[in-house]
Amino acid sequence: MWILWLVVITAILLAVVLLALGRGDGLVEEEPDDVVVRMPQERAMVASDVEALRLPLALRGYQMAAVDEVLDRLAAELALRDAEIRQLQAGSVATSEE
Repeated sequence: MWILWLVVITAILLAVVLLALGRGDGLVEEEPDDVVVRMPQERAMVASDVEALRLPLALRGYQMAAVDEVLDRLAAELALRDAEIRQLQAGSVATSEE
């Protein structure tokens, strides 16, 4: 009799675990939480764009791909701005020496 109870309890625990993991048959499929991070494509980002960013959440923190996309974009834009600043400063030094 105790073997029957052990099998029943094991089956119930397995069913609960499968439902918690979302692998239970007959459950409604949820849409994935893949939110596209919207950044302006036609212009450089400004401070208000960064302030308005809302990154999609994952089980533990933020979705890595979305964070990587935003950081790559910001790094590229900062590198361009740094290059422009160096050019402007070099031009300013050249004109002040004349």
